[in-house]
Amino acid sequence: MYLRWTVVAAILVSVMLAQIPMVLNADLGWLLTVNEKILAGKKLGVDLFESNPPLSVYMYMPAAILAGMTGAPPEFIVIVLVIGGILSTLLVIDRAAKHARYETKDRNLLAWCFALLLAVLPGATFGQREHIAVVALTPFVAMTAIRWRCLNPGPIAILAGLGAGLAISIKPFFALVIGFPIVVAIMRQRSIRPLLTIEASAAAATAISYAAFVAAFFPAYLFNYAPMVTEAYLPIRREFGSLVVIPISVIGASLGFLRIAASHKVMTWSEAAPWLAASVGGAASFLAQGKAWPYTALALCVFAVSGPLLLYWRNRASTSVVAAGCFIILLIGIFLSKPAPGFPPLELRVEALVKHPRLLTITDHIGLGHPLVRELDGVWVGSSCAQLLAAGAILREQDPQLSDDIRVKLDNIIAFERRQLLNGLRDGRPDVVLVDTYLFSTNRFDWLTWAKSDPETRAELNRYREVEGVGRVRIFVSESQVGERARF
Repeated sequence: MYLRWTVVAAILVSVMLAQIPMVLNADLGWLLTVNEKILAGKKLGVDLFESNPPLSVYMYMPAAILAGMTGAPPEFIVIVLVIGGILSTLLVIDRAAKHARYETKDRNLLAWCFALLLAVLPGATFGQREHIAVVALTPFVAMTAIRWRCLNPGPIAILAGLGAGLAISIKPFFALVIGFPIVVAIMRQRSIRPLLTIEASAAAATAISYAAFVAAFFPAYLFNYAPMVTEAYLPIRREFGSLVVIPISVIGASLGFLRIAASHKVMTWSEAAPWLAASVGGAASFLAQGKAWPYTALALCVFAVSGPLLLYWRNRASTSVVAAGCFIILLIGIFLSKPAPGFPPLELRVEALVKHPRLLTITDHIGLGHPLVRELDGVWVGSSCAQLLAAGAILREQDPQLSDDIRVKLDNIIAFERRQLLNGLRDGRPDVVLVDTYLFSTNRFDWLTWAKSDPETRAELNRYREVEGVGRVRIFVSESQVGERARF
């Protein structure tokens, strides 16, 4: 036992230290900023807008609160809390394995395998919503794997169900990751009993309770903002042919390694089935979201790797096979860490113009303003991370087959985004405005002309002077800041 947790501790501490300089990504930066504004009195769904469900925002509130109490950087606290979450997941899986009378060797393999997959594999995805959701739902898949061997995980399975419900609440697409192993178990047993386990019941109860909570306490999000997200953003998808390459490659590699490890051993193939089913669920989630962002493939990658990895370690595979497997894991980690394309380094440029600026962006991409505003120790004056819904509506309106009713809805969404931009300019008084020149990083688009087509917004933007262009980004500084710099 001491060896098991010593190795786990070494992995987790190493990852914690490695993540300190790299954890602050665009999504995390934005969500920490939102929570700080909520603590300052702003209201989500009224003053602040986020396309994902409320839990995706509030899950970072503990980090924001602890940062305020301790003075530590909130991103560091996120690292510590996520490491704690991974450790909790490993403990739940280990307690279930102990109750199921797994051998010590198998319990060691489970702990070490998922310490690597949940802490190391995510790379730059570490700490994002999807990472936390995968950490939360992994015990559920482990319970399915234990029951697959006709063993009983014990009452700890309730915690696994709560974690799965939490993952669904963070992002409903994760219901597919949880659902596929259940469906496979139902098909195997020819019974609905896998649907009635305590973990499945706990997951369903948690997700339903969360939905009721959102309806009761966040009606503005559920009935006003969420329909706009559904209309303008969710339909924007990559072509299916470009999306399906990733799932085919990852699951194909997983099956290939299983073929080497299991050969013709039917029992070994069978034991890998729950993990493979979860990876297929991850693939379905990736395809359903349709955005092709690497972090949306995290569940697919984690569970596609876990089945072969557990079998190799158990069967003491050859060094060459293990080396090949490690290489595949490395490639997946690099893929998951792939940065958003297109934006040049702006921190030094903006800092040279204005120290600790009040910042606003006109773009559809979260990565232009975040985490830049935190790196500059500035103030974000917008109500959302970007004009994401407007971009989706603009793109959809290019479809000549669009009905008049939908076109009216999209026009209203664009008008809503214009009002939020105007409020940010008028009330927030940014020192610096960064303007993008692309739509969804693929098509050239004049965001400045779009913004100035509204007379009130044009009047506010006329107070700014363009000082330079860096790559695809145009930098505007308020005339008051330009005059102040001229005096010096």
